[in-house]
Amino acid sequence: EVVLKQAVQEAELKALKSQINPHFLFNSLNSVSSLTLSEPDKAQKMVIKLSDFLRYSLSSDRKSTTSLENEFKNILRYLDIEKVRFGKRLNSIPDIPDKCLKATVPSLILQPLMENAIKHGVYNSIEEVKILLTCHINKDYITIKISNRYEPDAAQKKGEGIGLKNIQNRLLLIYQRSDLLITDSDGKTYNAMVKIPLVKPE
Repeated sequence: EVVLKQAVQEAELKALKSQINPHFLFNSLNSVSSLTLSEPDKAQKMVIKLSDFLRYSLSSDRKSTTSLENEFKNILRYLDIEKVRFGKRLNSIPDIPDKCLKATVPSLILQPLMENAIKHGVYNSIEEVKILLTCHINKDYITIKISNRYEPDAAQKKGEGIGLKNIQNRLLLIYQRSDLLITDSDGKTYNAMVKIPLVKPE
């Protein structure tokens, strides 16, 4: 029974991790297509970044955890791809101390958080939107927080999004806790914070 339960959980986790947003792929390929004539060198670089991003995502599907450093490198690839679409409107500001980078985290945990921030912050803005990525660590948890300015009316129409629900479900399966994803807003800034226990339950 225990073995069966573990197998079911692993299958559920794999299904959740495999949900790469098809809109992101579609928009990225459209951006590459547009660049091939006007800026072929830039298009080539974007194809390489997209390939690396997808390779990491697919390889991580076979692993339950990775270092935050690997996750952070993948987020930088993701942001480089999205900046081709949004230009100066997207301004990401990472602040991750070196001591956080070696921490072990669930694989593919950051990208849905960043995607949510872009969806609710950058999509509806004609001005620069700063997305802050911060991290701190203590003996019990590593805490990752992403903050962005947003338009409350537009965000309400779009809803919370499958990305955050996906993260919530994964954290529940891994740690048997439903309080590790925390979101809040003050009407101007939206915050999404993940608390990852440094000791995984038996």
